[in-house]
Amino acid sequence: MRTITLLLLIAGCRESAPTPSESDPHAGHDHAAHDHSHATEPAAREWCLEHDVPESECTRCNPALIAKFKAAHDWCAGHGLPESHCLLCNPELAAKFAALRPAEPAQAAPQEPVAFAVDRVGPALRGPNDLRCDVESLQVRLLNPGVAEVAGIRTERVARRPIRATVECPAEVRYNETRLARVTPRVAGVVAEVNVDSGARVKAGDALAVIESPALGDAKSEYIERRETFLLARADLERHDSIHNAVQTLMAACEETSCPQELRRTGADARLGEFRSRLLRVHADLDLAKASFARQKQLSEKGIASEEALQTTRRNLAEAEAEFAGTHEAIDLELEREHLQYERAVKVARVAMEAAERRLRILGLGDDDVAALNEGRASSLSRYTLTSPLDGVVVQREAVVGETVDEGDALFVVADLSTMWVMLNVDERDALGLRTGLPVVFSIDGLPGRSMQGAIEWIRPEVDPRTRTVQARLTLPNEAGLLRAYVYGTARIAVHENEPVLTVPDSAVQSDGCCQLVFVQESLTLYRPRQVTLGTKAGGHHAVLDGVREGEAVATAGSFLLKTEILKTSIGAGCCEVEPGR
Repeated sequence: MRTITLLLLIAGCRESAPTPSESDPHAGHDHAAHDHSHATEPAAREWCLEHDVPESECTRCNPALIAKFKAAHDWCAGHGLPESHCLLCNPELAAKFAALRPAEPAQAAPQEPVAFAVDRVGPALRGPNDLRCDVESLQVRLLNPGVAEVAGIRTERVARRPIRATVECPAEVRYNETRLARVTPRVAGVVAEVNVDSGARVKAGDALAVIESPALGDAKSEYIERRETFLLARADLERHDSIHNAVQTLMAACEETSCPQELRRTGADARLGEFRSRLLRVHADLDLAKASFARQKQLSEKGIASEEALQTTRRNLAEAEAEFAGTHEAIDLELEREHLQYERAVKVARVAMEAAERRLRILGLGDDDVAALNEGRASSLSRYTLTSPLDGVVVQREAVVGETVDEGDALFVVADLSTMWVMLNVDERDALGLRTGLPVVFSIDGLPGRSMQGAIEWIRPEVDPRTRTVQARLTLPNEAGLLRAYVYGTARIAVHENEPVLTVPDSAVQSDGCCQLVFVQESLTLYRPRQVTLGTKAGGHHAVLDGVREGEAVATAGSFLLKTEILKTSIGAGCCEVEPGR
């Protein structure tokens, strides 16, 4: 540990112990372990001047004592001290230690130098505010408790206080982009008609302009052609299904009856063509074979016909039955194959028609336009109408009759002016306290005395690289029409509205060039600098976002004196070397 001793002349202050040398910061202290008991009148060598407790009980000089205090349930985990030593939790202990502290030797001279010592208590740590700042590795030690009173050092507890704080920033009115539409043609063409002008109020679906486009005519013609192909394929499938059903009915009739007249009447209204002739032919052959076999069988039973003739007719009957069954199966397979072909043709035609319809949708045609094509009511294949996608006002018109336009050209801008956005540009130093829901009062520069209230609903997650500001947004109603796009104004954000916030007094905060510091009192003679992240300032106090805990004591009056002692350790350059202009 390196110790630098510095002297500050303050009238009337006496030194209670020899100034520690640079090589031995605890000179004059006996660090041997003693019994855990207070001496009635400890000698100077038995008192730890650095931590202002009896040397035999100093856990920071002799960490081996920590276990004994913890075993005796005498330990403050929040501050890392025995509970019987913690003045932060038990301020009444100050009187007890004042009574135990050795008396200061009388001094002949009325003025003596008051000694401050700045110790480096560990490696060069890097704090949260600046990656190169090692101020928290230092501590300021008073050589006796009387120095603080003589030097005018006062402390105050870190506490939660209700504060009111606002942040002002420039703001600009914008269109509500969730209710804004840029109307563009989906295909190149020529403007044939313009139906509205700037400032016109329109409803969703109202016609804005008519575009004449050859490319659209080609797309419509392709859709019509593919739709006709689909309808034809579907009609072929339906006709084939009708034929298939009629053939099945005829086959069932052939198995039930042998009357040719009745079979010819079955399915007479269906146009079966070759299928009918094939079925009737094999059915007639089968009937003839059955009749021949029956007659020959009767003759054979009477002994008139030979056995050979009977076998011949039996064979002819078997062949006729086989021919009938084979024809039946062949017709079934043929009909099934044709059904699959027609079904596939319908699917292919439907896909092609739907692709053509999707292209029309992409080009801006709606249901009514497609229905007109399906019904043959379209007056012109190359003309289509640009319509408004929402209710609002035409705030911009670029369409001119006779002008050639390309895909993506914004011919109209339609905005719903019932609500407007207000974009806030908050300085990045004030953006730490921003959060959604904070109330905002917006005043228009051109309307003195008029203000509107809203709440932050969105905060941009980045800093503008040019202006170093963070953008936030609120939405305001605009029934009266006072909010106009791109109007400038001022926004006041209520960062704190009397809610309890962890604060430190303004006088406790010191700037060290690269960070903000407070000095936390760890004992009557020891102050440690702590980097803090500050929020807004109000009522003589700073909101603290990080760096200190509630209940800790920080130096207020005299904190600047403590900072100067730390600065001297770097020859006046602060707690870290800072580049010029940083």
